[in-house]
Amino acid sequence: MSKYKYSTFEDELNRKKIKGGVLRTLEFDKIIAALTEKASTVYGRELCAGLCPVADYDTVASSLKETEEVYTYVNKYGPLPLNGFPDIRGSLSYGKAGGTMTMRQLLDAAVFLRSCEYIKGIVSNEKADMADTALFGTIKAIVSVPKLEKDISMSIDNEDEMNDRASDTLYRIRVEKKDLANTIRTLLDRVIRNHEDILQENIITIRGDRYCVPVRAEFKNRINGIVHDTSSTGQTVFIEPMAVVEANNRIRELASLEKIEIERILEDLTDRVMACSDSLYSDISLVAKLDFNSAKANLAYEMEAVVPALNTDGKVRLKGARHPLIDKDKVVPVDIEVGYDYKTLVITGPNTGGKTVSLKTCGLLTLMVMAGLMVPAKTGSEMAVFDRVLADIGDEQSIEQSLSTFSAHMSNVVFILKNIRGRSLVLMDELGSGTDPAEGAALAISILDSMRAKGAVTMATTHYKELKAYAIGTEGVMNAACEFDTNTLAPTYKLIIGRPGSSNAFIISKKLGLPADIIDSAISNLSMEEMNFERLLESAEKNNREAVELKEENLKLKQELSEKIADLDREKAALKSSKTKILNDSRARQKELLEDKAEELEEMIKTLRKESAEKSKEDMISEMDKIRKRLRAGAKDLTDDSEDDLIMNTVSLPGEAPKEVKAGETYFVPHLNLMGTAIDTPGKSGKVRIQAGAINVSVKRDQLRLPTKAQLDEMKPQEKAKKNLSDIHNENKNKRGKSVSELKFDRSLSTSSEIMLIGKTVDEAESLLNSYLDSCQLAGIREIRIVHGKGTGALRSALQSMLASDIRVDSYRNGIIGEGDDGVTIAKLR
Repeated sequence: MSKYKYSTFEDELNRKKIKGGVLRTLEFDKIIAALTEKASTVYGRELCAGLCPVADYDTVASSLKETEEVYTYVNKYGPLPLNGFPDIRGSLSYGKAGGTMTMRQLLDAAVFLRSCEYIKGIVSNEKADMADTALFGTIKAIVSVPKLEKDISMSIDNEDEMNDRASDTLYRIRVEKKDLANTIRTLLDRVIRNHEDILQENIITIRGDRYCVPVRAEFKNRINGIVHDTSSTGQTVFIEPMAVVEANNRIRELASLEKIEIERILEDLTDRVMACSDSLYSDISLVAKLDFNSAKANLAYEMEAVVPALNTDGKVRLKGARHPLIDKDKVVPVDIEVGYDYKTLVITGPNTGGKTVSLKTCGLLTLMVMAGLMVPAKTGSEMAVFDRVLADIGDEQSIEQSLSTFSAHMSNVVFILKNIRGRSLVLMDELGSGTDPAEGAALAISILDSMRAKGAVTMATTHYKELKAYAIGTEGVMNAACEFDTNTLAPTYKLIIGRPGSSNAFIISKKLGLPADIIDSAISNLSMEEMNFERLLESAEKNNREAVELKEENLKLKQELSEKIADLDREKAALKSSKTKILNDSRARQKELLEDKAEELEEMIKTLRKESAEKSKEDMISEMDKIRKRLRAGAKDLTDDSEDDLIMNTVSLPGEAPKEVKAGETYFVPHLNLMGTAIDTPGKSGKVRIQAGAINVSVKRDQLRLPTKAQLDEMKPQEKAKKNLSDIHNENKNKRGKSVSELKFDRSLSTSSEIMLIGKTVDEAESLLNSYLDSCQLAGIREIRIVHGKGTGALRSALQSMLASDIRVDSYRNGIIGEGDDGVTIAKLR
């Protein structure tokens, strides 16, 4: 009879979790620590701490989707409100066992319920884009009990005090206690007044919950009462006068009743909490899930991470991948590809060149994505869900087992070979090292062959030239090199797939000062084949660097060219639109002129008909010819576009500087915010006098602009009114405000000689500086201090370029010590 073994989904999923030493080897535990810090609740922190990669595609895809949903929500609407969830599991367990919750425990339950109600409030119609997400589904599933939360909050003031209004009975008890206490105090005040001479102090004290008065020991028989206590010196006895004994007894009875009533209220509230304990446990699970996914999203935001495409074919394509445990301002992004045309990648290059970092980056990011975490890489990356992730990285020599480095590595390799199953990712650092080079290389090749036969996706680093040749000549195996700059003797940490790397041992040794005769002797010990191979690799590395530099330069030039073409296209479109408008306006004016002429000719024809009896036939024909010619001339003017190009070359567009300044024409002066009429043409100085009401100002020709339609519309009411000079002066003064001298005086009072631009973008800063320069000119300020900060220097450079081309600026310089150094620019105005 056969036996069947049944297992739950959770058991099956638990067996698919990747655990063990590989997590520590690839430093996944540090990612878990960083993730746990992002959680806001104890529930979420526990889920984060227990997170493991899972070798199940559907689970990984679902987990990544949940992470991405919260990431999208946080970026758009801000963080989830998860800070108000205390741990109430101990209280629920205590209540389930029959215990009565304390005030503190009940208050925590109320806070938890209030937080549930609050987080449910973030689901709103304004966030329709999130309506069908698992995130909102989880939030909607939370059960809130507002009535219970409100009753607890109103019944309990703090963890030590029950509110008087928690019940009618408690309120009556406390009112009676208060009244009795007032009565006792009144009686004792009378005792104190009548026996001041025998009292130690004229005060009322409490001893053993009884109201007493302090009496000097030698006079204790003078007061009829009960002695409840004696001072440490024996000089004072605390006596309860017989007049208040009965009242004190009643107070003690009331205190007992009060305690019983408080206990009853706590029991009632505990029962109500326990009645919805199933909902509370469910809410705890939902809040834990929300916090867990929120922590993953916050970690992704900090790492500038993305969700890669997933596959089950063992294909890995990482674009611009960054090791998450290296400072993101220092880490060099790498591109890694394996599992497509080849399943084995052999990485070579000098020590400290980034081989191990590339290996760990691939392994750690694989574990992260299989744990449902977004990875620090560029969009377009793709990663596989593997069945196993196995690694032998670093010198993990076992002192306890007295193993050598080679033996320790071989023990790991043996373990890896035994545990390759299905889709396995194998990472091996310095394969075959620690023993005779020839034997180590041969062994490494055999190990790689065995892993290829088992179908594993393998990445291995090595120094052996035999493995470089093996990768070149073996199908399904690819070389990769970690680039090294021989000029600076520094690694670039870039991984170049498709060619082997050179060890650069001779070049590095030479630049570090090793005598040339030793290097020459070493070279002579190499075979011709080995020398040619190394020279070929060095040449390939050099050519590759040059090709990369040329490619980057070409891309930069291409981008600049595209931007310039786009600018030209925009300018062309704007000019075409402006030309069309100008021509249409011109033709509209011609049409109006023709209509006026038509009316005039109609009058001439009427007059001619009246006089026809008096004129001869020849005179009539002559008059008719004149009319016909006028009509033809008007029609020709309306339809002829031969002067369109001439118009475009001589006319300026609204808002532009005029090509020619004419007296009597209207112009706008931007930096003064004035519009007026040119009194004359520019003189030798290039300045023009502009009259705007009572204001008469002299400005440079290139400071003038043709007014726009909106600006002209503002002046039409003034032109139609035809007011006298006095009226125009008063109206302009009311509309414009003040004369030039008054404007200058006002600006001098309101304008500072310093402008603060720290934190502004280049566009914002330039706009603010432009307006500020106008204000300074009106205010008569001749030297200004521009505070832009040091930073990268980009803002300083942009502002100084603007100052260099501005006609209002005479000169500028960087600040010196005491003025702000490079964080400020000092400018002198004309």
